[in-house]
Amino acid sequence: HEFIYERNANQRLLSDYLSREISNRSIVNSLYYAGTSVALGVKSGAKGMMEHPTMDNGPVGFLQGVGKALVGAVIKPVVGVGDAAIVVMNHVSEVTSDEVVIIRIPKRLRRALPRVVIDIRNSTVQLVPFDESSSKVQKIVTAGDSGDDVYIGHVNIPGCLIITSEKYFWSIDRHTKMTKNLRWDDISHFSLSEEHLMRISVFTMCGLKSFTFKVDTYIQSADLYQLLSMQASKMGNFSNFIGAEERASFNSELENIGANNLPGFKSKQVPHLFGSCNIKRKGNHDLIKDDIDIIEQCFARVMLLGSENSAFLKSLDNEAWNLVNSWSQLYSGLSSRRCIVAGIINCTGSYMQVKSSALVEGGSPCYSIPSKEYLQDQGLVAPGGAIIFFGWGSIPSLSQTGNVFMTIETGAFACNLSGREGGGTEATALPGYEVWFLEKSYDSSSWWAKYWIFVKERSNYIE
Repeated sequence: HEFIYERNANQRLLSDYLSREISNRSIVNSLYYAGTSVALGVKSGAKGMMEHPTMDNGPVGFLQGVGKALVGAVIKPVVGVGDAAIVVMNHVSEVTSDEVVIIRIPKRLRRALPRVVIDIRNSTVQLVPFDESSSKVQKIVTAGDSGDDVYIGHVNIPGCLIITSEKYFWSIDRHTKMTKNLRWDDISHFSLSEEHLMRISVFTMCGLKSFTFKVDTYIQSADLYQLLSMQASKMGNFSNFIGAEERASFNSELENIGANNLPGFKSKQVPHLFGSCNIKRKGNHDLIKDDIDIIEQCFARVMLLGSENSAFLKSLDNEAWNLVNSWSQLYSGLSSRRCIVAGIINCTGSYMQVKSSALVEGGSPCYSIPSKEYLQDQGLVAPGGAIIFFGWGSIPSLSQTGNVFMTIETGAFACNLSGREGGGTEATALPGYEVWFLEKSYDSSSWWAKYWIFVKERSNYIE
């Protein structure tokens, strides 16, 4: 056990060293700490060779001691070399990388709940007493001491345990023990109905999907609402909601915006959930020559679509998916490339200018495919019009990941769209407007990403 204690102490020194800025660490320092790890392993192995074989417990004890000594003489130096290799490789990786590397240092599990500030001006705090149930739930979030997530709180509701952490929304079924983890940016929004039903809408690969949780008491609903509100700023669409009443009234509109009277639309739209058409289909690739041919064929079809057609929204979504589907069939195997498609629907009731669109990361221009309600010369999307943007990355290799990242700026909003989940996707509305994600869909292997964005005027907006 002595080697374990010594190694743990050495690990704490290494963690403290690795937590420093790279500018404060030299290769000489790294080699020193690497050598210390190797020396510790060799020293402990040699010491074991001298101490374990003893005749105090007779011949049997002697043989057992020899066996332990031989095993320790091999294993301990190997462990030391492994620790040393990690230190050196970490230093080389940070020096040669352009990215900011965040060192994850093992955290000690907090044994009490966080302190609560009562009066910031007087620095008065209240220490919350130890809570055994919170401590147990915290272990689920942090996986003992090995996880890098942070526990926020939990609430018990009928048949389910709800946990919120810095990264995830957790729900654990009491009967099946099945655990569901949702990233906060995968959640569109939530609302609480008068029937004590908490409805959480989530972005999935096939469009928005809602989960409903039943709460029995006012205290449960208030606790759950508070936990969700604490992380609301990380949700995809929550920033657009002003109050609880608005959230409840708008709760189902994103799943079927065609059910509303959309400004600028010439006809009522058939019900459609954006993303519901995301099903891989085998097409006739012989009719597609290359990537430009995919875009030109899509352009020819979309430019004929208009809001006078009751299936306008559904047809647009199908065309966006056809781009992804055709692309994945044309480029597969070793020639596979990542792609991104983003559609914008103008429901502002006025013309919306597209100021710029580009791929910050990628291997192509950012192609625009507008519907018939578009003024090409001025870059204006008419009321009730739509426009699709499409681009792709380079072929992934050892020297490049082939990622795709798109930026779009209009007269109503600006957005950053990543080709992979959790890659920094966001949309910011300009004063007087609201911008909603109708769809944020990703391939499980990050080969494609698909977005639909809905823009409208903000109601009751005062300049």
